[in-house]
Amino acid sequence: MKIWEVFDMAADEMYKNSPVFIAGVECEIESRPRMKAGKSLSPYFACVEDGSLRNNGREFISLPLDKETLLTSFDHLQADLTFDNAQEAFSPRTSTHVHINCLNMELEEIKNLLLLYALFEDFFFMMTENRRDNIHCVPLTETYLPEKYSRPIDYLIGNWHKYTALNLLPLRTQGTVEFRHLHGTGNSQTFKKWVDTLSNLWELSRKVTLTDKTLVDEAIITWWKFIFKDSPEILQYQAVVPSVIKNSLLDVKLAFI
Repeated sequence: MKIWEVFDMAADEMYKNSPVFIAGVECEIESRPRMKAGKSLSPYFACVEDGSLRNNGREFISLPLDKETLLTSFDHLQADLTFDNAQEAFSPRTSTHVHINCLNMELEEIKNLLLLYALFEDFFFMMTENRRDNIHCVPLTETYLPEKYSRPIDYLIGNWHKYTALNLLPLRTQGTVEFRHLHGTGNSQTFKKWVDTLSNLWELSRKVTLTDKTLVDEAIITWWKFIFKDSPEILQYQAVVPSVIKNSLLDVKLAFI
């Protein structure tokens, strides 16, 4: 069953049946001139208040968009923003959350996405700044959740935790998986590289099936290269992949026992 069927969602047909990657972004930005919530600088973004931000901080939330439109609209938003102090706009309090549309994915594909992410979680954190120790972006390896990987994915969705770096809870209400890793940023290249990586993960999770028989060294390296193919700074670590994923690989293997 697809996610929209599992949770009986009356979502737009374009999101329930889209064959392409669709995502939305939540951009937290501080040091803004005073601006009413609801007012927007872009037709694709809504401006909302966020009590965790300071200095007139606001959160800019996009519509669900195909990748090219999302990247273009992010560029336009950043170009139109003004700041009281640009140096403080993206403080450590700010982050950039990406929600991937999963309404049209099967439960098995969601499980593949989870396990592929879990396998390579350390490399996702290598792409971001100062988020690993953030209490609102907790690595799965630092929670009890790896002990639950063997459970059915619908059980996992219902017993997840909001502040994990990979958040499955929105699947029940929005049909999305949330990635909370990315620091606050207005850099287009940083954002594009992150979205490309998430798009690669989404695509791969629909192509492969992780089992105790497919979880072999050659396949693991092939998956890793595919997910991070747009990040040369990550690909340089190929030689140490086995040592980096040693513990997470054990967690994933135990999911099939």
